[in-house]
Amino acid sequence: MAVDPAEKMTGTPEIPVKRAMVPISVNVSDEFPDGVAGFVAKWKSLFTGIGITASRAVPAPQTLQYPAVKLEMTPRWRGALVLRGVLGRDEIPLLSEAPSDYNALIEGLYAKERLAPCVGNCPANVDARGQNYLIAENQHVAAYELVRQRNIMPGVLGRICHHPCETACRRNYYDEPVAIRPLHRIAYEAYQTAKPVLEPFPVTQDKNVAIIGSGPSGLAAAFDLMSLGYSVTMFEKESKPGGALYSGVPSYRLPREVLHGEIDDLVALGLDLRCGIEIGADVPIEHLVGEHDAVLIAVGLQESRILPVPGHTADGVRGALEFLKAANWKGETGVKGKKVLVIGGGNVAVDVARCAVRTGATEVRLACLEGDEEMPCHPWEMEEALDEGVIGMCSLGPEEVLEKDGKVVGMKMRECLAVFDESGRFSPQYGENYTQIDVDIVVFAIGQYSILSGLVAGSDIVLTERGLLPVDGTLFTTDQPGVFACGEVVTGPGSAIGSIATGHEAGISIHRYLQGDSVSAERVARPVPVYARYQQATLEGVEESRTRIQMPMSRGEERARDFRQVELGMTHLEGVQEAARCLRCQSEVCVGCTFCARTCPDYAIQVERTDDPGQRRLAHYELDLSKCCFCGLCAEQCPTDALCHTKQYELSFYHRDLMVFDADEMLRSPEPTRATGRDGVHLIGEGPVR
Repeated sequence: MAVDPAEKMTGTPEIPVKRAMVPISVNVSDEFPDGVAGFVAKWKSLFTGIGITASRAVPAPQTLQYPAVKLEMTPRWRGALVLRGVLGRDEIPLLSEAPSDYNALIEGLYAKERLAPCVGNCPANVDARGQNYLIAENQHVAAYELVRQRNIMPGVLGRICHHPCETACRRNYYDEPVAIRPLHRIAYEAYQTAKPVLEPFPVTQDKNVAIIGSGPSGLAAAFDLMSLGYSVTMFEKESKPGGALYSGVPSYRLPREVLHGEIDDLVALGLDLRCGIEIGADVPIEHLVGEHDAVLIAVGLQESRILPVPGHTADGVRGALEFLKAANWKGETGVKGKKVLVIGGGNVAVDVARCAVRTGATEVRLACLEGDEEMPCHPWEMEEALDEGVIGMCSLGPEEVLEKDGKVVGMKMRECLAVFDESGRFSPQYGENYTQIDVDIVVFAIGQYSILSGLVAGSDIVLTERGLLPVDGTLFTTDQPGVFACGEVVTGPGSAIGSIATGHEAGISIHRYLQGDSVSAERVARPVPVYARYQQATLEGVEESRTRIQMPMSRGEERARDFRQVELGMTHLEGVQEAARCLRCQSEVCVGCTFCARTCPDYAIQVERTDDPGQRRLAHYELDLSKCCFCGLCAEQCPTDALCHTKQYELSFYHRDLMVFDADEMLRSPEPTRATGRDGVHLIGEGPVR
């Protein structure tokens, strides 16, 4: 066997390979056999050639017969820009719908990417964008009435809401969020000045509903049910309505005349409010079930939790809700001249500490498990408390209440190393160091709970082993037909706007139940949109006109002496100016924010706007296509989605000036494939150029 020379060099043995034999027959001769066989071969060759020619003639031609054949462009193609609408010509859409259909409205807008982030991030989906638009146009009363459809009490929430709408505001990306919550207050104050006459909602249904509790959730359900034509009777055990808003929120944050004034408006709209009646004690709940077509339990949380550490029964240990009631109703908490320690890091704890300062305590400390960057209270609340003299003590947990002769004399605290374990569960980890604090009063603000046994006594409603009311957290129904529940008695401690959201959902369930419809079938659940979160933007180089108007505050050392309002409020003009900062996100209407012009790398866009209240309009918009590189950055930046690219991939101009598009040309139809600049007609000098 022969060996390849290369194999001799490498020493690699030859591996036999079995090769397939493929017979190949190629005839390169143009000669044909003689006789009949040759005759047949000649005709066969002729028909083969004709077949090849015919097959190549059948397919469609590869060239485009423009304009009969349109070129299909990729969706990423960035054609000449157009505007869908402009401020001053097109209206900003307002969100207004019957309570039973509102969720479907929000869900539909979110699916189409037409829902403003501020609206989507609000638990009650308040139309903040519409409010801002109306205030900027000097239509404050209309703004108030729009907000009240979902917020129920704009004057109240304009002072106390934790404003998740501002967290999602797209201006966070550019500079500072719009002051949506203070604008609620601006709308309320203008509404109070105008004071339009309120007419009761017409009663069009032969069904009536009883609501137990007059807090925000019950009031929201009452408003919706009255607007749907039902008669509503509300029972409140206290002498004044408002629930936790009345007993728990200090008047330096929420003046009582504002709270009760807006509840009076709901009474004027048809609410039958009965105070001083405790259901379960004065009237059995079974009586309500028998006398009304539906009953809604919205009693909230009435009792404070006290940590059972050694000494917790000593004289001087108090609960947060009891303390706040005394401060709000009497202005006296029994701490004058004493040292107070508040245990807890939430908003309720901060309110307790600030009330202790105002009612005469000589020293007020607030201690919590969390570090200063982890406290669950709102940062601005703690900042205001520190300004008023409260002393913060973080990363400390209660170990023992020190007592002498049955009275509090101090508190032993232990350092807290971590509040949560690796899986995120509440599991405090403590160190070896202890701190002893000399105090006279210890107030626990670590949570609240409801006592419902008296309320449901003698009824068919059965509580859980923990004394809780069994409730479907989505439909807000109970085990007993016709009995519903909402608010913090269902969700636990939360925000006022969150409770209002549950009231809206409970109202829908009651409406469907009374109409004989399924409470759940074909129902659109409350949408929970998700939006991007922005870190705080740098304000370096930002014009003052673009920054947020700051809420004026009373001085810390002065306001700590009494219950005067902490936030002094904006002026009417400041409110209009702040509302004008709103970008009207997802409205498809250009508001002249200039962010497209600021983004353009080629300086191809010029934008100007007039901001006169009531006459706000886009004054000038100009796009120079001779500079545009079609990068698409401007359209991606547009917060309203008014600026968008087209499929106009062909640019056909008879004169260079036609490449500069003004607002009229920017509002052209985006459908054609050719952009001509005012349809190829432009006045230059004495006559048109065509």
